Amino acid sequence: MYLQRAMTRSIKTDYIVELVQMVSGLLLVLFLWTHMVFVASIIIGASSFGALAAFMDKYELLPIAVVAVIFMFAAHIGAIARHLPARWAEQKVAWRHAKMIRHYDTWSWLFQIVTGLAILLMALIHIAVVSYGGISVVFSKGRIDNPAFLVFYLILLLFSEYHASVGLYRIFVKWGFVSRRRLEFVLGVVSVLLVVIGCVSLGMFLALKLVGGVA
Repeated sequence: MYLQRAMTRSIKTDYIVELVQMVSGLLLVLFLWTHMVFVASIIIGASSFGALAAFMDKYELLPIAVVAVIFMFAAHIGAIARHLPARWAEQKVAWRHAKMIRHYDTWSWLFQIVTGLAILLMALIHIAVVSYGGISVVFSKGRIDNPAFLVFYLILLLFSEYHASVGLYRIFVKWGFVSRRRLEFVLGVVSVLLVVIGCVSLGMFLALKLVGGVA
């Protein structure tokens, strides 16, 4: 089945799909890191987070960001779906080969698919919640104070950083930009740093005291 697909594919189409996957992936990582910086402004103070939220509200950037993210998700998923085993029999073959090979890159690719599906569902929930309630210190703290939402965002943080790290690794290795060992080290450091920043940001929301519903 895989051999038949490989023989009947168009090289030009494959190149375009690879390009769409790479560009959409890079844009999603850029958005993820920008979003992380935005949320991390709570570390400086509630006023900083509130100022950024007011800026987005003033220029109606939230609806633009939502549409852009959904478009990037659609493009990324559409490009990736072309390479995924669609049938159950093909999926079993992929898992069986992964167990036989025991290769790090193979397992990271499979786990990236799993985390990608989880991120898609969780991101849609996050987008729906934020679109409904808007962005504010009070609303964000209200969500983080809920244990279910706290666990939700911790899982989303870990999955997103893992997925982004592996995705960048695969892009740079595939196009031969840098050596694997150096890339693994740099992406590992960046991922750990961003996870720490994300956890500290969540902790700051938990520790935040509201007086009369105002930070």
